[in-house]
Amino acid sequence: MFVLKKRKIAHRRSRKDQFVVTWKRFYEVKHGVVGIIIVTIFIAMALSAPTLFPRYPGELARVGPNYAAPSWTRFTDPNAPPLKNYLPDTEFKDETAWNMSVTNYYTGFPDDHGSFSYDTTDFTAGNQSLKLTLTDNSESAYYPTNVKAVTSFHYDYSTPTWVTVNYDMKSNLTGDLNPNSVVPYIRLTMPPEAIEDLGPYAETLSRIDTRPRYPTEWTSYSRNITFLAYYYIFQPNSTVTFEFGLEYSRTSVNASETGNAEFWFDNVEIICFPSFWGPLGTTDKGQDVMAQLFWGCQVSLYVGIIATVIGVVVGLIVGLVAGYFSGIIDELLMRIVDFFLIIPTLPIMMVLAAVLSPSLEVTTMIIAIFAWPGPSRVIRSQVLVEKEKAYVEAAKAAGAGDVYVIFKHVFPNVLTLVFVQLATGVSGAILAESGLSFLGLTPQNLVSWGHMLQASYATGALLNGAWWFVIPPGLMIVLLSMGFVFIGYAVDIAMNPRQRKL
Repeated sequence: MFVLKKRKIAHRRSRKDQFVVTWKRFYEVKHGVVGIIIVTIFIAMALSAPTLFPRYPGELARVGPNYAAPSWTRFTDPNAPPLKNYLPDTEFKDETAWNMSVTNYYTGFPDDHGSFSYDTTDFTAGNQSLKLTLTDNSESAYYPTNVKAVTSFHYDYSTPTWVTVNYDMKSNLTGDLNPNSVVPYIRLTMPPEAIEDLGPYAETLSRIDTRPRYPTEWTSYSRNITFLAYYYIFQPNSTVTFEFGLEYSRTSVNASETGNAEFWFDNVEIICFPSFWGPLGTTDKGQDVMAQLFWGCQVSLYVGIIATVIGVVVGLIVGLVAGYFSGIIDELLMRIVDFFLIIPTLPIMMVLAAVLSPSLEVTTMIIAIFAWPGPSRVIRSQVLVEKEKAYVEAAKAAGAGDVYVIFKHVFPNVLTLVFVQLATGVSGAILAESGLSFLGLTPQNLVSWGHMLQASYATGALLNGAWWFVIPPGLMIVLLSMGFVFIGYAVDIAMNPRQRKL
């Protein structure tokens, strides 16, 4: 018992010493060190993506104008508007900042037909809210009335490339008031020259849709201003007038619609986007390119590593069985391997990806299906050499079974090839996933580097000068693949005696 325990301890020390020696040899290969640094950086990117960019940069995650250039190219437009809110008194703390009034389009109607009030109730974390109220106490017919709150601000920058209005809204309709009679709206007043140029379209372009019109609870909205509207309104050194209002008109001349319409507005913002945004700009849909690069790294690493591990494990089993048992088993398995090696891989992948329901798991399995034949052939070749060596013959002569010989003697001696195949196979899987994504055969709601290249190609990013949407995803694919190839090359040198320098 003592002798056996001593042998186990010596065996463990031997394996530990062998690992230390192998690591030292690996460290001496500079390619391997560079590969580890590259892969570590990408793993850090994948892990930090949810923290750095909590909002998934998918189809609806607009953060700026289409094809906004990186912020560090800002020197081309020093007067570009900064990303900030331009409205004064966003949370309605100062009543004097807003000019509130009731306008009857026709005179001679009761004063109590329309009214307005400034709310003093604590609705949102101690902030005030703007409350507009329309009151109908008249049973006679009358013409439309408008209740509004207006404010202005000075705009000093160049014309923005995108303008968004954000606000919170809540409503309450009481009495017999017909909801179709009350229309809440947001308007930006156009300058006289714009009204002259656009004619009757000026009023339509300056209004912002507030649908759905009647949320009973606080609801956040984001509305984009049309190009012609912000082109005329947001000119350098101009005064911009912003208006919240309620328009009221009975649905029928003789209708009796008494009651109240109450609307609250809060946290209102006007965001003017310049033609620059973030460290790497935006996509054709105004999404953050840098956020997509970080989230896309998760997809590439997941598919690359999982597909390669599955492929190498299957290839290891096939290679061990075919090489060790030879004969008809070897012939049968190798003909299957030959079939997978000679068929055109990419077209078959495309067909499978198109037929099967697209998902990340399906994409991974499709790539893994074609990842095992190469490793199986390489491992089989090494097994054929190992099984003819004296220590294998000695083990068989001592009565050891086939399974024991394979896992105790043959497998440890082909482990070097397993590590090399794992390291080098990831790059192939990453390229395969990127190719399928570029062809649109992976889930379209998934952010990946291949999808980024597909979108940049489909929208003519280079023709629009948006190089930041083309080069970064392509560079990420090349760097990550190169990192794993460097690691595989270094592992081969460190663990393969034939590759070592004398």
